[in-house]
Amino acid sequence: MPFAASRPTNLHLLSRNPIFTAARTVWGYEIEATSGIASDATPGPDPASIGAAVVSGDYIGLNAILARNKKILLSYGREQLLKQTPYAFPPSSSAILISPRLHNDPDLPPILGQMAADGHAVVLEWASGLTPPPALLELATAVCMADPAMAEEMGGIRGSGKTIIARGVSTREEVERLQGLGVTLFQGRFFKNAEIIPGKKLSAHQNSRLQILRVIEGGSPDLDHLARTIQADVSLSYRLLTYLNSPAFGFMRKIDSIRQAISLLGWVNVRNWLRAVLLADIVRGEEQNELLHLSLWRGKFLERTVTDHDYWDFKPDEMFLLGMFSLLDAILGIPMADALAFLPLDERRKKALRGEGTTEYAPFVSLLLAFEERDETNLEKTLRELNLAPEAMRRLHCEAGAWASSILEIGQGA
Repeated sequence: MPFAASRPTNLHLLSRNPIFTAARTVWGYEIEATSGIASDATPGPDPASIGAAVVSGDYIGLNAILARNKKILLSYGREQLLKQTPYAFPPSSSAILISPRLHNDPDLPPILGQMAADGHAVVLEWASGLTPPPALLELATAVCMADPAMAEEMGGIRGSGKTIIARGVSTREEVERLQGLGVTLFQGRFFKNAEIIPGKKLSAHQNSRLQILRVIEGGSPDLDHLARTIQADVSLSYRLLTYLNSPAFGFMRKIDSIRQAISLLGWVNVRNWLRAVLLADIVRGEEQNELLHLSLWRGKFLERTVTDHDYWDFKPDEMFLLGMFSLLDAILGIPMADALAFLPLDERRKKALRGEGTTEYAPFVSLLLAFEERDETNLEKTLRELNLAPEAMRRLHCEAGAWASSILEIGQGA
């Protein structure tokens, strides 16, 4: 199958959360652990375990982040800082998050000062009502607020030249408000909200990709017709043949036709590759790349959920599409109803994607949002209603995220 398989490692328990500039470029990613995955897990995982997992070098998606020269915002334990573990990363990519419980440690300022002098970014996690000691604050590159409401407390930071990061930003309007308060970096669900551009027309390139998606999602595809459609697209056919002739597959003979590729790999595998690549071809800009990552994550998570549980006789392939297309309005900048007009989905799934009324898919959409928003109350409630084991589902969600990262890495190399 032309996708990297998930590896049985605790690194899948990590999640990446993009941090955007006001210009909607990605400044970096905060790498965090998901609590409660194992039966013996406790909330608030030890930062040392997070740092160790990422520094080990096996975290899926790490190489892509480093190659793009993005920051890796990572929390370390005290002993890791004393051992200067952050030096495992290039200074240009390293952002060291210091939790409030370490702010008053007298041994850390000299070490962090040296790291800052060597080019590492030192980021102080700001706790409401608590001010870091002046020595630590002076060497910090940035401060990170847990909640946008704390922006009013940052009066002493504004004008100091330090970057202010706001977590939990919900809307694009909130981004603009926070900008006025001196915040320059933003993390939260705001980028998933569709920004509809009235009268926007899709480009010829986007239209062509959506038309091919329409062909491959047909109920009984004509493989000869599909092969001709792909072959007529020089870029698409070149990437598919280059990809399949790579050492990763080890075919004994060269694959030199699209029809041959479909025969050797099977329709299901070729379709999965095409889904990811076609959607990737539609996106433009770093914000949309993050939407693509999240779309693939959602699709794989829903597919695995119904596969593992045979839940309500849903078809895994249909659930993959439900997740993959759930952010199509945000990706295209057009209303969801207009975006869905291009796709051969049944009316029930279209209704669910438009958010109209209650459908049998609604609980699964709620489950996606609860995971992404880390809404533990709604997550527990939804898992209970669906009769799904929390520990297994947390692990499955992380594995789906690792799968999405591996897909994008493969796609970029194709």
